[in-house]
Amino acid sequence: MSFVSRPDLEPTQPIPTLAPEPPAPAPGPSPLAQLAGWLLKLILLGLIALAGMVAVALVLTPPSESVLILGSDARPDELARGEVGRTDTLLLLVADRATPRVAMVSVPRDLWVSIPGYGQERINAAYEFGGPQTAKQTTSNVLGQRVDRSVVIGLQGVRDVVDAVGGVDITVPQAIHDDAYPTDDYGYQTVDIPAGRQHMDGETALEYARTRHQDSDFGRIARQQQVLSAVRGALLNPLNWPRIPAALAAVQRATKTDLSPLDMIAVAAAFVRAPGEPDRLVIDTSLADPITGQDGAYLLEAKPSLRPTVARFLGGSSAVSVEVLNAAGVAGLAHATADRLSQQGFAVTSVGDATRPQPQTTIVAKPSARSAAEQIASSLHVPSARVTENASLGPADVQVTLGADAR
Repeated sequence: MSFVSRPDLEPTQPIPTLAPEPPAPAPGPSPLAQLAGWLLKLILLGLIALAGMVAVALVLTPPSESVLILGSDARPDELARGEVGRTDTLLLLVADRATPRVAMVSVPRDLWVSIPGYGQERINAAYEFGGPQTAKQTTSNVLGQRVDRSVVIGLQGVRDVVDAVGGVDITVPQAIHDDAYPTDDYGYQTVDIPAGRQHMDGETALEYARTRHQDSDFGRIARQQQVLSAVRGALLNPLNWPRIPAALAAVQRATKTDLSPLDMIAVAAAFVRAPGEPDRLVIDTSLADPITGQDGAYLLEAKPSLRPTVARFLGGSSAVSVEVLNAAGVAGLAHATADRLSQQGFAVTSVGDATRPQPQTTIVAKPSARSAAEQIASSLHVPSARVTENASLGPADVQVTLGADAR
């Protein structure tokens, strides 16, 4: 007879069991996932901040801004000596996000003009004589248009900006051959650019914009407009959007400007909204007469039709009606001012006396004619603070009331 051994247990003593192990903690995000999360948050915050800046810019800046782009021909050694050089490129860029529209007006460097404070000289000397403010005022006087801001860019700056956007695509209408293209060291080289669609780096784009021996200065400034338009096209290409930070950095290094960050955003908004290519106008011999200066120098003199043509091209001034009232008590002042505005392309439909005298000139405009009113203010040297809007203004779109300060 066999027996099975049993442990000695008390009747009420439970059988010992092993304690269950605690559940393993859920695995946390990997360091890479954490980094991705932080980057996503930063991107979202950046987009929110950018959207906020855009909203502020669109509220605080005028719907249309004009920027004078000045291309300095100063070479590296001249810049090292503090010389600014002459501006052989003068291009007025008008960015209107309300229309929306972007337009360019190129001014020839040989245009013989009156430079405020310096007398008669080529327009390309205005910046060298008195800096950007003098260049803006001179250009405004010549074109009969207000000039809000300026951008100065040198030869190397053009190379850097074009390279930063990854180059530009330009259709060359006819092959270019230049045996006397000027170099930075005061020498010459041969430049050949074939006809057809070309992808240009910074150096080639600069050569394309500067060469002029094959045709004329008018052909050269038309090519400058092409290059600027091509830079815009490159930046609007989604494939190049990752290059935008580098492009902005290149622009900041290469230019001198009085554009504020809000102004830059407002101009960029017009560039994005405007459909198609920018509208272009080159001031050539149809708008300026060739004349001979001292020692046989080739010069150009503006025709009376220049200002009205520019006004019609840019729009606004010729499309609105203007009333001029005399509140200065000076006989004939309203008619003289009306003639002055008419020569600049404004459609003056009424001239008369105000009901009572006033010490300062004021300008009232319908909201749709605000841009033209500001142009008139600039022409008459009236501070923009005296331009107001009134939706219920009478038959004229803009009413100018001349005060005792009128000139």
